[in-house]
Amino acid sequence: MRKPRTAAAAAVLTSTAMLLVAGCAGTTPGGGGNADGRGPFTLAMGKDTTGKLKSKVLDVWNKRHPNEKVTLIELPESADEQRTAMVQNFQAKSDRFDAVAMDVIWTSEFAARGWVQKLDADALPIADLLPAATATAKYKGQLYGAPFASAGALLFYRKDLVSKPPTTWKELTADCAVAKRQQMDCYAGQFAQYEGLTVNASEAINSAGGAVYGPDGQVTVDSPEAKKGIDFLVDGFRKGYIPKKAITYKEEDGRRAFQKGDLLFLRNWPYVYGLANTKGSDTKVAGKVGVAPLPGANGTGASTLGGANLGLSSYSKHKKSVLDFMAFVESPEVQRVEVQDLTNAPVLTELYKDKALAKQFPFLPALHQSLLNARPRPQVPAYNDASLHIQREIYKALQGEKSTSQALKDLADQLKQSESR
Repeated sequence: MRKPRTAAAAAVLTSTAMLLVAGCAGTTPGGGGNADGRGPFTLAMGKDTTGKLKSKVLDVWNKRHPNEKVTLIELPESADEQRTAMVQNFQAKSDRFDAVAMDVIWTSEFAARGWVQKLDADALPIADLLPAATATAKYKGQLYGAPFASAGALLFYRKDLVSKPPTTWKELTADCAVAKRQQMDCYAGQFAQYEGLTVNASEAINSAGGAVYGPDGQVTVDSPEAKKGIDFLVDGFRKGYIPKKAITYKEEDGRRAFQKGDLLFLRNWPYVYGLANTKGSDTKVAGKVGVAPLPGANGTGASTLGGANLGLSSYSKHKKSVLDFMAFVESPEVQRVEVQDLTNAPVLTELYKDKALAKQFPFLPALHQSLLNARPRPQVPAYNDASLHIQREIYKALQGEKSTSQALKDLADQLKQSESR
């Protein structure tokens, strides 16, 4: 994500680019049809920030499939620019991109517009994948993407100050007494008016038993449950357990505050674990970092899902080769590369039961629990519009410009209007 289109999102197609990026644009190996649907093909996705993709994924595939090599077309680092490039390619009905790495929030839009092809679930190891990750790859109950990287939010906390992490919001706010004694701030997430606020607001609503949209696609955000979730955030700013300055926080702002020792609890993505625990860097909390699933209203909260799915272009001429590649990136061999990313999460369930991996990456058990309870963001074709409405109205509530009830009523009206267009 890019961590789900936020910096987090920067950690799920930016970092997930870890799992599949490092290439060059230029020629179009996917062009020129092959009767059996096999041949060289292209993969379009964001930048590779670690270089692991080329050496550990693409080169391995290409050695084994000399007649079906994959060439990576490296797109800009910005998620919005990646989406724009993909949309332009699809609108031109071009076969330049055979496969695309879709942020999980693009799957519905690309599927609804017929740009990516419906997939045969039997051709992929879907039964072995995290159910929550698979849910992000579906549109109207049908599979349109191959999950290859996931991301779930975690609660980072000072285990030297808190012996047991909170499992509910009530427990978290009670622990804020510890922060007060230590003259530090208590809790922060991502509350600036950008995609991160959509993520945090969705988590609060879902963690209180509400939802932005119901299973039938109808707007359900104006509910007592949603109000309870947003009130947890609104009250945080009003009562002080969320510091006023956090109204400007994105992922990196919160990470820096936590690493400086200024914050007791932080909602963020798995990448924070490695940075906060690396001695000799700018962290003051190395060895003192605990990790737990997000707390909720009455128990474990519902993280928002990040990650990426591979989509098969409807205009590709080498679809069989792409389908085989999709199965490859969902294999244990490749998914272990994703674990070592420290930004994204693997989608293969068996890796979360690997004791050796859990010892190497202590956050895995908490991340697994987070992903089991995770929910997708609104799976609607006009997601960008929906997200902007959520950001605008919830931000007004956090700033005290509107009551929670009024903000949710106005948000519901705007979402319904968007659907009717």
